Amino acid sequence: MMIEKGIYTLANDNLSDQVIALVNSIRKNYDQKIPICIIPYDEKITKLKSLNLENVFLFNNAESLAKWGNFALEVWNDRHFLNIKQSAAWYHGSNTMRKLCTFDGIFEQFIYIDSDELVMSSLADCFAKLNEYDCIFDDWEHKKQPCFLAVDLIQQKYNLSEQSVRQHCHCSDFFAAKSSLINNQVIQELKYSLLNDGEVGFINSQGWWDEVYLFSYITFKLNWKIFNYTLSFNSQERTGNIAGVDPFVEKDNVLFNQEGLKPIHRIHYMGYKSEKFTRLCQGEDTNIPHQAVFLYYRFMHQPEAAPKSLKKPNLTVKIERFIQKLWHKIKKKFRVWKPIL
Repeated sequence: MMIEKGIYTLANDNLSDQVIALVNSIRKNYDQKIPICIIPYDEKITKLKSLNLENVFLFNNAESLAKWGNFALEVWNDRHFLNIKQSAAWYHGSNTMRKLCTFDGIFEQFIYIDSDELVMSSLADCFAKLNEYDCIFDDWEHKKQPCFLAVDLIQQKYNLSEQSVRQHCHCSDFFAAKSSLINNQVIQELKYSLLNDGEVGFINSQGWWDEVYLFSYITFKLNWKIFNYTLSFNSQERTGNIAGVDPFVEKDNVLFNQEGLKPIHRIHYMGYKSEKFTRLCQGEDTNIPHQAVFLYYRFMHQPEAAPKSLKKPNLTVKIERFIQKLWHKIKKKFRVWKPIL
């Protein structure tokens, strides 16, 4: 049975602290009852299974997980990417393509939110905009040079303006959509266009594997009607969301855009590894932006378990971590590429 609205995230046990914080932020700042579905990033979900959060459950459609993984494999193993794949660690076997399992889920309308985010205000407007648009985004990828799509090639084939192509260059860390937009037949048609009609060349990957490239191609190819808050005519909707980049003001454990105290949908801790949040929750000062805000949501229902103070790691710990990091880089550099089956 389908449910009208819900929220998805993608996680494994490494992100359990962040999942708890995200769920609590949704409950406090948006909706106390909306169902939340966790798509498993991999098989490491023992902690997630034991979280016992109200109206939060795991995505268990194995067919969908395999379908989207295989779709990604077929595209990235195409001969178009052959030379790029020879470079070290080009294909890192990421499971982030599982974000698109949202289109196989039980929510008719949904919002996907990466687990390294916190919701800061109501998401009702995102759902409301789905009455007019197919997909809602809130990022600045369309402005970047180069963007995820080969704009010039697409313009040549379809005689489109640069702006109409660039609007389909977007992130996948936060988006709203409808499950009815994609089915198995649509996926087969997308695959044919990519691999048989040569449109795999529309994907502008220059040495890195990521689901955003394929997702951007999908929204373009299917000609979805897109709304991006960063392109809104209403300046109140252009707020920013990246921790450590966009300037925010804290007020009662909620963050606002510094300019005019505009409400933001969420803060995205992009680039901060999950291990930093684990250490933060154990009482280490990890220098993450807005640490107090994160800790508030992580321990919102367990204030007695929150660290009483934060301490910097000593020199010995720093040296040990530096050596581990260096060794990891060495292993990664000499790792031989092979497809993940």
